[in-house]
Amino acid sequence: MRLSKNKLLIIGTIPIIIGLIIFYSFIMAINILKPGGMTTAMIYYQLLGISTAMFVGSIVYWGIVVYYIYLLQENEVFIQDNFTLLAGSGASHLQHAKKVISRILQDIKSTELKP
Repeated sequence: MRLSKNKLLIIGTIPIIIGLIIFYSFIMAINILKPGGMTTAMIYYQLLGISTAMFVGSIVYWGIVVYYIYLLQENEVFIQDNFTLLAGSGASHLQHAKKVISRILQDIKSTELKP
């Protein structure tokens, strides 16, 4: 199944939007807990830093995954376009290797037969 560029764009942006909603909900939750408790107030900035780093890291990771899918598809198209050329080249190499191996075997047999 080949994905179009529009589908890849949708696949790339929808999880980022959902992640942004989750990130916003988390920030709102720790903002609610900050005035009420000592522990949350003490680690508030660390929670902000960790959540921001996780959000940015997940965006970068997801972008790389989607771009990798795109590159795999482009590489597949390139290989399919050049398959006959690549197959012909491979076949000629195999024939050449077969001839070389048969010559080596003939040389080995001829030297073994000599007393």
